[in-house]
Amino acid sequence: MRRAYPPARWRWPPRFRLPLPIGSGASRTPSLFDHIQPILDGGQAATLRHGPPPQSQCFEYVSNLSHRIRKSMTGCLSHCGKDEPQLTTPRSVRSRATGSWANRMTNPRSVLGGLKPMKSVFRTRLMASTLLIGASMAAAPAFAQVTDGAQEEDAPTTVTITGTRIARPDLEAPSPVTTVSAEQIALTGTQTLENLVNELPQVIPGNTRVSNNSGGENFATLDLRGLGPGRTLILLNGERLPASTTTGVTDISQIPVGLIQRVDVVTGGASAVYGSDAIAGVVNFILRDDYEGMELTAQTNVSEEGVGFNHSISGMFGGNFADGKGNITLYASYFDRDAVSQSRFDYSRVAGALVYDSSRGETIIIDDASEYNAATMTIVAGGGSATPAWGTITTNTSTNPFNSAILNTYPGFAAGNTPAGCTRSTSTLTFNAAGQLSPTFGSGACTVGDGPERAYGSSRYNYAPANYLITPYDRLNFSALGSYELGDDTMFRFYSSFTQANQQVNLAPTPATGISVPYNSPLIPADLAAALATRPDPTAPFTINRRFTETGPRDGRFKTNSFNIRGIVEHDLGGGWNLNAIASFGRVDNAIRGIGNINRTAVAQGLAGCPTGSLPGCVPIDIFGQNTLTPTMVNFVQVDTQSQETFEQVRAAVNLAGELFELPGGAAGVAVGAEYRKDTGATVVDANMASGNIYGFNAAQSISGSINVKEFYGEVRLPILGGDGFPDLLAIGAGARYSDYSSIGGLFNWKAEAEFAPIKEVRFRGTYNRAARAPNVFELFQNGDQGFYSYVDPCNAGATRDATEEANCAAFGVPAGALPGFAQINSQAQGFSFGDPTLTEEKAETWTIGAVISPGRVLGGQLNLTIDYYNIELTNRIAGQSPQFYLNQCYSQSIASACANITRDPATGQVTAVNVGRLNSPTPLTTAGVDVGFDWSVPVGDGARVFISNLTTYVDTYDIGGTEYADTAEGGLGGVTFRWANTATVGYRNDRFTGQVRYVWRQGGRQDYTGGTFSGYFDDARGRIPDLHLVNLSLRYAVTDNFEITGIVNNLLDKFPPQTAGGYFEQANTNINFYDAYALGRNFTFQAKIKL
Repeated sequence: MRRAYPPARWRWPPRFRLPLPIGSGASRTPSLFDHIQPILDGGQAATLRHGPPPQSQCFEYVSNLSHRIRKSMTGCLSHCGKDEPQLTTPRSVRSRATGSWANRMTNPRSVLGGLKPMKSVFRTRLMASTLLIGASMAAAPAFAQVTDGAQEEDAPTTVTITGTRIARPDLEAPSPVTTVSAEQIALTGTQTLENLVNELPQVIPGNTRVSNNSGGENFATLDLRGLGPGRTLILLNGERLPASTTTGVTDISQIPVGLIQRVDVVTGGASAVYGSDAIAGVVNFILRDDYEGMELTAQTNVSEEGVGFNHSISGMFGGNFADGKGNITLYASYFDRDAVSQSRFDYSRVAGALVYDSSRGETIIIDDASEYNAATMTIVAGGGSATPAWGTITTNTSTNPFNSAILNTYPGFAAGNTPAGCTRSTSTLTFNAAGQLSPTFGSGACTVGDGPERAYGSSRYNYAPANYLITPYDRLNFSALGSYELGDDTMFRFYSSFTQANQQVNLAPTPATGISVPYNSPLIPADLAAALATRPDPTAPFTINRRFTETGPRDGRFKTNSFNIRGIVEHDLGGGWNLNAIASFGRVDNAIRGIGNINRTAVAQGLAGCPTGSLPGCVPIDIFGQNTLTPTMVNFVQVDTQSQETFEQVRAAVNLAGELFELPGGAAGVAVGAEYRKDTGATVVDANMASGNIYGFNAAQSISGSINVKEFYGEVRLPILGGDGFPDLLAIGAGARYSDYSSIGGLFNWKAEAEFAPIKEVRFRGTYNRAARAPNVFELFQNGDQGFYSYVDPCNAGATRDATEEANCAAFGVPAGALPGFAQINSQAQGFSFGDPTLTEEKAETWTIGAVISPGRVLGGQLNLTIDYYNIELTNRIAGQSPQFYLNQCYSQSIASACANITRDPATGQVTAVNVGRLNSPTPLTTAGVDVGFDWSVPVGDGARVFISNLTTYVDTYDIGGTEYADTAEGGLGGVTFRWANTATVGYRNDRFTGQVRYVWRQGGRQDYTGGTFSGYFDDARGRIPDLHLVNLSLRYAVTDNFEITGIVNNLLDKFPPQTAGGYFEQANTNINFYDAYALGRNFTFQAKIKL
């Protein structure tokens, strides 16, 4: 229960003084001036002299206000005459001075419709003149930005500007800002924030629930403009949130979903304001402040197929203490998501083959033998893996070949025994389901038919069923934030959170390649032993490739603990100047356990019959056929791995902000400050991982390192012209930041910006940023981690291999006897990745120029329109080169130094490993395009409203080194770089009910562009991947004032991902990140919320 407060005296900037109303004298009817001027009138007692003003007076009075105040108050007018005014809370007054006059605020108890009790004089004095930089930074209102979806009817009164540290009296920022409201988060049932933010057209999906399985990662990221998650800075309440790994990216799953007030997305570069990593922009998660009451929320979701259950429960409690001087908010939540395997759906359960179909003129995936037509189809890459559970043995080695005469005496080799549609291999042997020696059979309409693990019937292995389509995940979060007045001029604020997350990735059982087997291994079957004896050197060891299915899938288990704490002291210096000091600490501990790995040493000892000195528990092992390992053998060869990652950041900053002098357009604002950060990261791996003594999960090395930086910044804004004359506003601004890194030395970021409003309804804005990003711990100190990368071997025989490539292939690793008909047998190459401590900073130039159009009421509703052009050029970019880069350099471009990174099997010429690294690439990346947005809201009855919002992005170019990637689907690039993207929301809301339809459209990309994965195979067009058409329906009903329910249908049209050629190089036979929302088909969410 609120206590009564005596009248208080407030100071207020003179520029906010309301003009005198028309008319005077004791006999006149009280105007709106009489209702609110005493509250705004600095130095006078804040008492209310009259009752609520009639609505007609609201409109009469607002016509006499200056444009700056008039347009800010428009959104509040609908509440005049409805609510009884109360004394204003200092938090409300603070926000009005710095942001809450925005016309998107429609809270009947904000600003004009009724004002809450104050807590102290300090909040008003401190915040009415200028917003404290750092702790809460102001954001643009709806007329300066477009909002994604519906706004809350009871929207919060505290508004923060993202993109500048200077308080803005007019609340319009020059950088483009898109806002996602708390209501939109609730109406979409969002529990994993990346899924919602990825629906914005400016965002390319980063790490998600579907990509983390193949990537072996356990964090969620955001990627503005497709420049990479490391170039998008994540903020929490306007302050940098520490990275979650040594790679420098921040896991947004640690942000408490239920506490979010809104999300601001600034696209335009912001390194001059926030420092390194903000090349593409920033995403600012702004949390609710000063919460009072209790709220409990429970939610569940499941697909129409009955899979993919996820559940969440959360609770929030907040209240004031110490006679209103302080407030604390506590929040706790738990989220759990079930796993879904690729075996569950037709599109993903078989690792399909990539074929060119001349009848369709495109490269497609087939996953069933019946789909193959030899007359029109040419196999580009075989489906599945060339390392099957039944094993393969190379027989035609140039130095010690098998004698084919004895092989032809075996039943499987007899004439006429080749299955219909199969192509018999002349170079490799395998074992059939009965364990008998057998030839291998290749792709096509091949129906070997002795097990579902065979990829569409051939001798290749179908690895898809064991892989996760949706990774299992659970998350527990505890958060606390609050504030306390230390005195009339000093405020302390804090935020702390702890998040524990568990995620599991599942890959197909361990593939072991290049296993050397002694000719006299104890358990070699008789038919193989007889064949081995026919070789010129019968006592030489031989090589087998085999998948250890007996140990089960490779299982990676991640347990991540994230802890953040932040304290801020704000002090009012008087005269419109404010000072704050910030200290924060963040730490992430990530424990990783790998299960289902195979010990190389144990395999070698078991095949050798357990010689003296073998590992404890050694037993001879049988790897000659499928399912031949006994439980005792499995226990001996299987090994688990352990690794530990830690990352922590210590940060301290001090900021000073104020007003220098008055100009015609308002006060000249300035902000200056200094900051210190230290990032420390380490990865410690066990001996098996470090030595590479495992098959299965990638080998890795321990790394450690730290980087510290000292920074100084300044920012100024000069409103040169303004007021009621012409122009309405002309303002310029500039900012600069100098950073001194322990790793690379000094770097300088700066920006310039301008705003021009020739008339009150139209405002032009533009920014120019010179931004930079320093290399992170991982890029500097990575120490040879193992990975597997998709590639196309330039040595493959065919029309595309020219004379230069053929000569280089012969010179660098492909035996002469194998060269004429050479074909790669695997779609992935092993790579070992290294960092480079000599890396320097990335540099970027970012332009944005646009217009904000606010014509007022159109068709009875308020319309806001924005259009912005952006252009980003990234140079000296830090690029992790793939094996394909070195293969092309070696064999196509004759660069000998690249050839030194490539290792081939001396017997077969197959690529076995490529060392890859990072460098400051001389190849620039340039992207440019246009963002268009509008929102429109119209009242349609007593308390009811229809709202529409739309966001559109057109990508004109995404160029890397002269290759155009806009409008392409390229797995190797990281996903689909769409040309067009659109997100639209249409809804209806009244006092009890809210309903909305959300439509997300992404244009599919080309797969036949120059430089693409398939461009070297055929000259014919290979078409596009289909567009994404996602429709979601949300319905919410307030059963009582304290209880509401929400029902959501996601993917209303019940679409599933199409199989795509690019999907061959990703997972699930599709561009899975692009079609993430299709993954489970139609699904349903039910939410219940109680407010006490």
